[in-house]
Amino acid sequence: AASSSPTSPLRMVMSAPSALLSEVQFQCCICHDVFSEPVSIPCGHSFCYTCIASLWGDSTIISCPKCQTVFHGRPEFCENSFAKEMSEQIRSRRQSGVTPLLARFVSCDVCVTQQAEALKSCLVCLTSYCERHLQPHLQVTSLKKHKLMDPVEMLENRVCKSHQRLLDLFCRNDQRCVCVLCKITDHQAHDTVPVEQESREKKADVQQMIQSRVQQVQEIKRNIEQKESLEVFAALFRAIERSRAELVEVMERKQKQAEESAQTFIAELEEEIRQLQKKRQEMEQLSHSEDHAHILQVWSLRNHHEKRSFNCISLTLFWIEINGKMCIFGRCFCIIGLLSHFTIEISNSLCLQVDVYLDPKTANPWLTVSPDGRRLQDGEVEQDLPDASERFDTAPCALALRGFTTGRHYWEVEVGDKTAWDLGVARQSVSRKGVVTLSPQDGFWAVCLRNGWEYRACASQAELLCLSKRLQIVGVFLDYEGGMVSFYNADTKTHIYSFTETPFTEAVFPFFNPEMSYSGTNKSPLIIRPASVVYNSRDLEDITI
Repeated sequence: AASSSPTSPLRMVMSAPSALLSEVQFQCCICHDVFSEPVSIPCGHSFCYTCIASLWGDSTIISCPKCQTVFHGRPEFCENSFAKEMSEQIRSRRQSGVTPLLARFVSCDVCVTQQAEALKSCLVCLTSYCERHLQPHLQVTSLKKHKLMDPVEMLENRVCKSHQRLLDLFCRNDQRCVCVLCKITDHQAHDTVPVEQESREKKADVQQMIQSRVQQVQEIKRNIEQKESLEVFAALFRAIERSRAELVEVMERKQKQAEESAQTFIAELEEEIRQLQKKRQEMEQLSHSEDHAHILQVWSLRNHHEKRSFNCISLTLFWIEINGKMCIFGRCFCIIGLLSHFTIEISNSLCLQVDVYLDPKTANPWLTVSPDGRRLQDGEVEQDLPDASERFDTAPCALALRGFTTGRHYWEVEVGDKTAWDLGVARQSVSRKGVVTLSPQDGFWAVCLRNGWEYRACASQAELLCLSKRLQIVGVFLDYEGGMVSFYNADTKTHIYSFTETPFTEAVFPFFNPEMSYSGTNKSPLIIRPASVVYNSRDLEDITI
């Protein structure tokens, strides 16, 4: 009865799990076929573009046909490149005749009248058996040793045509299955492994490809978010600049009007002074006069003078008002300046914190590089190393393993209690033989410490840096397109020095010089901090602006 039962969907799924994973996951739930131009919607589900577009049509209620999530407005479609690639591979496999096992019905080779569905295939007997005819392989001791697998058709394709042996090995040199005798004869010196091992590794490679693409998608999304945040701050700063320009224009117009009024008032006051001096002389002459009517006419000028005094008071109040506005205006300029600096700090914070590793091939033979590539110090003994073209042979320097040709990058270096060091970036083409001069003209943008307290910027003319605190951790920020290299005190989050307007035309590499130890001093290493530590320690609220 079991042999004549109809094909069970569960039996088909269980007999071909790999086929189920390779196709069902890439089927559109609307047309129930492999994706055609797959697109994703905000809830994360994917569909054929024509299917989802036709389903939604002119409907006013837009929802996901799989999870029933309702969207307010029609969401944008996002191309699912990974699903598209896998769907094209499935279609290509179908066209080449390699159909999935899920769609096949493998019959029992022993049944004569009514063929039942095969449950297992024996790779020794090269026969497929239904549940009833499989019993001997499950009970007889000699048959239990036979290798059974999920039922497949054309078992003869799994046998070597030259030696009539099972193809149970895979030749990695020729990329094909071989038997044991093939390995001894034609593939003796080749790299052969069991087919099961090669199959597992291939599946692992596919999984790794999937994870790699997922990481790339996440990285792209992060970059998009950072760019959007930067654009918001840029728009905010432009709006502030426009408001400042309008405020400046209004204040300049008010100030000009005030100056014109003041000049007019000064001229009137000077004229009045002259008139008063003239009248004072007349009053002195009339002091003994008894012509009272004439005295009252002259006295009327006093009332006129008092009226002028009120005008003066009004003008004084006007200037107080102007001065108050100018104070507010000054505070606005201060706030704008802080916002500008804060925007720069925010822009810097949106850069990529990178893991920097030292390149041992560039390190001077007197220097030692730690196995993890993060520590560099004076080894006190010259190592016997090949004099490669990329190695510094005289200056105690080393470059990072990776250079940069685009983008913004930030890393931090612990200098600790060292009394001398150099840090910065260098062009890939810098001279590494003989004495090295640190300057932008020679391809170096760096700051240095000498004698335990002399900090200098290695510009065209070395500039002495006045720092309030001794540096323990130095942050280096590179903006390749912006042509800027900046240095920060990572402990206090304050700016030290910047090289600006630098037209980078080739790859630049992080540059390190721990300097040699002298009489037991300066032995400590330069330590490059991991990007995870740098990211977790940066708090924008603590940035000093």
